[in-house]
Amino acid sequence: MQEVISAIDIGTTKICALTAEVTHDSLGNPALRVVGEGQAASRGIRRGVVVNVQEAANAIAEAVELCERDMGQQVVSAYVGIAGSH
Repeated sequence: MQEVISAIDIGTTKICALTAEVTHDSLGNPALRVVGEGQAASRGIRRGVVVNVQEAANAIAEAVELCERDMGQQVVSAYVGIAGSH
């Protein structure tokens, strides 16, 4: 597999993990091809604030594990986004 980029979006209702492979179109422009995705119900997070670290960690792990199964390899790093005030 070529270079991949993973991202995790932590929301109040769901957590999404996505991995895309960096490819190039016929003109040589970079493009992304989704190779794995996973979703889990958000737990331990209220209005963008982590209120239960263990529950949030379990939900994130569930989404990442589903993404890994979908693409057949391990997520080694990811960009993470979380809504709410920081």
